[in-house]
Amino acid sequence: MSYVLIGLNIAAHLALIGLLIFLCFRTKSKGLILISAVLLMSEISGLIFEQVVKSDWWRWEPDKMMDEGILGMNRLTFLMTVGLVKSLLYRCLCLLGVFLIYKEWRQGKFRYPPT
Repeated sequence: MSYVLIGLNIAAHLALIGLLIFLCFRTKSKGLILISAVLLMSEISGLIFEQVVKSDWWRWEPDKMMDEGILGMNRLTFLMTVGLVKSLLYRCLCLLGVFLIYKEWRQGKFRYPPT
């Protein structure tokens, strides 16, 4: 059952990206292009990061080095930090895209052509 929900979530995510890309070509909006790129890159980087964490060649030996910073983190702390930073970065970029869309809307870029 969970695989069906995961598949539906991915399909809805890709449909949203497809709709945004269609609107990008239609309006040529910089904000929509930025939001589409961020959503697409978040999906791709999430899949890559998941495969790197699951792979056998990436061995993380927890607390082997007791230095300050990244080298002293255990595996869970490192993964949580990467996830939080990635989420914050993507949300800030999407917020920038919304600001660009608002700016373009205020300039009258999204007006319907006269009939």
